[in-house]
Amino acid sequence: MTTLQIYANLVDADVSYETTPADYILLDLSNDYLIWSEDLEDLMTHEPTSDELNEHAIILTDEERIVPELLVMDKSHDWGGEYYTHLVKGMGENAQYVLCFSFDGATATEPQLEAWDDADHDSFAKDVLGLSVEGDSWVRAVCTTTAPAGTAWEGTAIAGSGATRVVKLNDGAGALSGAGSLYSNIKIVCPADYLTPFVSTFVLTCRYCWN
Repeated sequence: MTTLQIYANLVDADVSYETTPADYILLDLSNDYLIWSEDLEDLMTHEPTSDELNEHAIILTDEERIVPELLVMDKSHDWGGEYYTHLVKGMGENAQYVLCFSFDGATATEPQLEAWDDADHDSFAKDVLGLSVEGDSWVRAVCTTTAPAGTAWEGTAIAGSGATRVVKLNDGAGALSGAGSLYSNIKIVCPADYLTPFVSTFVLTCRYCWN
């Protein structure tokens, strides 16, 4: 069985996990979660409340906007002791080493990044995922395993598992032949003139098979 660990870069998005693993926080996939926010406080000493999340939520306008911050909610306290929130470096920028997908062995298929409404993995009907319309997801992702994301990158509007709605994390090179790390940058782009506010959660999934 090949297992996966996911890390977020908290120090320098130009430095890989292989080079400086101490710059990365390991995500506890049972307890930790990611927060995209306008300006939620970094290094909070408590888990943010619903009121705090709403207070620091992105404000929808008549112009397209990228949500400016991505934070790890570190319920397991793997990084920084008493701190719950940690600002991820390089999100939405021309950065390469933002989110790391580290495999301890070979895979039978190329790992791919998907987005779903919830852990049932059978729908993408939420507003943030485009209300089930292919290509309308606000969640944009790009493979950065071999190169930075690029200037003003658009990425793929991920939602569901269709061929045009996922990101291949090995840059299309296929399954992994052994242990290694793959990388992605993920941002949320709020479209113009979407003026109905909402609270939304969704599930990011890395799908792969092994022999």
